[in-house]
Amino acid sequence: MVDPDIRRLLDTLFRVPAPWPPDVVQLRAAAEIAPKLLGGAPETVEDVRDAVVTARNVRVRIYRPGASSALPLTVFAHGGGWVTGSLDSHDRLCRILANALPSVVVAVDYALAPERVFPAALDDLEAAWHWLREHAHDFGAEDERFIVAGDSSGGNLAAALTLRLHAARPVQPDLQLLLYPALDASCSRPSYRSFATGYNLTATQMAWYWDAYRGGARADVHELAPLSATELPRVPTVIAIASADVLRDDGLDYAERLRGNGVPVRLVDCEGMIHGFLRWTGEVRAARQWIDAIAAATRDTIRLASALTP
Repeated sequence: MVDPDIRRLLDTLFRVPAPWPPDVVQLRAAAEIAPKLLGGAPETVEDVRDAVVTARNVRVRIYRPGASSALPLTVFAHGGGWVTGSLDSHDRLCRILANALPSVVVAVDYALAPERVFPAALDDLEAAWHWLREHAHDFGAEDERFIVAGDSSGGNLAAALTLRLHAARPVQPDLQLLLYPALDASCSRPSYRSFATGYNLTATQMAWYWDAYRGGARADVHELAPLSATELPRVPTVIAIASADVLRDDGLDYAERLRGNGVPVRLVDCEGMIHGFLRWTGEVRAARQWIDAIAAATRDTIRLASALTP
């Protein structure tokens, strides 16, 4: 059963499915409008500034909360099916995360498909990661803890970056935070059938997004689809899933595989929620409560990771 606020959106705003396959220009425009309609007023953050990662000319936006304690730095990849999304589309969510974690959150404006396919977005995120590690103190991150995070397709990129850094050793994040991530390019897990239609993101739409992003890459390339990886990183992880989401089982299965590899994992199962809800805090009352639960799980997990570090 879905949350009453979610049901209201499904019965009104999301009642008529979007035309598919989409016009990419129109799809991107809609992705910019939605958070303004559903996200509520932007939360105040002590300092927000834009910068450019010169190595690949990637724009980033840095959010520093007013917390007085030493802050980790969170590199954040926005969602949008690798096709839509921007610094503006996820501005409200990044503000809330910066205050809730608390952390210096840096959103990365990575390359979008279908103009630039895999691995362009991942390469942009990696360039931002290395640049931000070098400049963390310039932005008020003071305690040498680094988180890689993202929602939906951004969760895919965050997990893929962790895999890439694991292979490159010894540079590793202290934690990965994956918010309803897309991790399996085969689109074959049971939740794709259980929630194929009627819950905002459809199975058909998700398959189209995967095809737009992957270009000619095989579906089992682990940096494209992290669930296909045979060797997983031993990086503490928080995974949030929506209970009525085609991507639910991607997150569930990744959590189980990481746990089987001895990795500390916290799974936050957001009951009654559907894909994308974290950006709807203006219309879905429970959304902020789930963000607070995710933030608490992140704080607990990074404290545990710090305690286990020799």
